[in-house]
Amino acid sequence: MSEPHNPQPGVRDWRDPLCVDGPAGPTAPTTHLVVGFDRHNASHIALDYAIGLARVLNAHLHVAHVIDTDDLPIDPDAADWDHAITEVVERERASACSMLAALPGNWTYHAQRGNPGHLLSSIADAHDASMIVIGAPRHGLASLVERLLGESVSTQLIHHGHRPVLLVPEHSPASARLSRP
Repeated sequence: MSEPHNPQPGVRDWRDPLCVDGPAGPTAPTTHLVVGFDRHNASHIALDYAIGLARVLNAHLHVAHVIDTDDLPIDPDAADWDHAITEVVERERASACSMLAALPGNWTYHAQRGNPGHLLSSIADAHDASMIVIGAPRHGLASLVERLLGESVSTQLIHHGHRPVLLVPEHSPASARLSRP
């Protein structure tokens, strides 16, 4: 599949890496955390947990949104594919930044295409992060296909990475989440 590259004037091209810095926190962070983010509920739960963890640890939180066009609910053969994916990516960015508003500061949102495990590891390495937080792997056919074709993100991070990985279950009870002051 070829991807026409005709961005509209004034509209950010979703193919270009994006980095959005949140406000500075009231104190300098003492560590860094990286959390994976995508459109799936498990990653939203992981981001919520990572926000609480960042608050407790006084950490700078790096949200890594890996844009995977195969994972988006868009027909790649549609005439307006490029416009549709731009809208989906922007909605996901807005969703993450809205959740991050609960954090008093010290956060960064990163978005780019690529291998999720590699991007999470590279951001963690660049900031000497204490750990990587991700949502627990999906269940069902998508997860099975992912395992048959290669490694899941969690497996890749655990087997090839060198940083602790925290898997947050999608259906974790509220009592397991870190409280917000």
